[in-house]
Amino acid sequence: MKRTLCIAIGVLLFSASCSESVKKEVVTTPVELKIEPEAIQTAYDLNKFELIPLEFNDLSLVGAIDKLIVEKDKIYILDKEIAKSVLCFSITGKFLFKINSIGDGEGKFSKPFDLVLFNESLQILDKIQKKILVFDLEGNYKHEKPIPFEEQVVNFFPLNQDFTAFHMDGRSFGSEETDFISVLGNKDSTSTIQGVTDIGSTDAYQIPIEFSKHDGEVSFLHAWTDTIYKISEEKIEPAYLLNFGANRLDEKVKKLPLMDMRKFIMENPYVFNAANLVENDKYLSFQWMWSEEGFANSEEQKYVSYYNKRTMRLVHFPLSGNWLGNVNLQGPLYGTEDWFFGYLNYEDWDKLPKEIRDELIKENGGVLSGDLDSGNPILIKYRLEEE
Repeated sequence: MKRTLCIAIGVLLFSASCSESVKKEVVTTPVELKIEPEAIQTAYDLNKFELIPLEFNDLSLVGAIDKLIVEKDKIYILDKEIAKSVLCFSITGKFLFKINSIGDGEGKFSKPFDLVLFNESLQILDKIQKKILVFDLEGNYKHEKPIPFEEQVVNFFPLNQDFTAFHMDGRSFGSEETDFISVLGNKDSTSTIQGVTDIGSTDAYQIPIEFSKHDGEVSFLHAWTDTIYKISEEKIEPAYLLNFGANRLDEKVKKLPLMDMRKFIMENPYVFNAANLVENDKYLSFQWMWSEEGFANSEEQKYVSYYNKRTMRLVHFPLSGNWLGNVNLQGPLYGTEDWFFGYLNYEDWDKLPKEIRDELIKENGGVLSGDLDSGNPILIKYRLEEE
């Protein structure tokens, strides 16, 4: 994470201009979620969980899980940097197929920068070739569509059959303010809404999971900003405000020249939202970074927060050593009904004492379809302890 932050704040940004359009961001009063570091809990107490080991063979090696989507009896995993593929497994972890169409031209991508499941299809973003490729749920190529503008796209999300929200890359604006979201009509490529204004340089810290859809509503949370928005074809509406207190990276810090901002982060306490927005029926989840004394004096830690929508209670856990006290439960990366999906890296699973691993397997029903010693991550399907 130290390397990620250094790269993120050390990127040389440049200025560019763009055309303006009408902004229709709705001004409402969002629900405030106050993040209190002193309320961080030490470890998960899971109500129920299932282990899903991912089958390992020459085709199914998962280098990293950048995004995870669960649809019916299938699990789709985006590994954009290492395997440069979308891998599909059954809900029990059996490998089914891989989309690895690297190349130029029709049906090929430079690498899969983003993955969305919509309308019984898998949609893959290639921001280099400026197009979105569409595959069916069995991995068969169907067609592709060009991105209808010159600006760089970070990721995207179809709102419905007629409109798509695009996260526009703000890095070319440097320390200037820009709108990150543009909603376009799919038929005529007309921009209907622009909004989510912040400092362009915050896009140097990019997270794959910024959009989340639940109960027909699309939400958006951009890293380094403090607001979770609801987005539709008609409006962009703030829904939740993340209150990180006095040490948050505020607008004044984000507008500093890069070297000055880096110096501030190295020497001063800070906290900022790291996105990874996930929602299910009961909870809303997001992640954040915190350094108590500045990066040079206290290496930052990543935390995950869960907001219970019924009780309005907010709980926080460290991602480092938050499960069984000594391993890292990564995520969640996806939510469905009242379940979350996260994962253990193989290294974390492997360092658990054998008696604990045996007990986990026993609690999981004693039967696993996959190989727990394969080297692939172990997916965890889990529920939080009922309140």
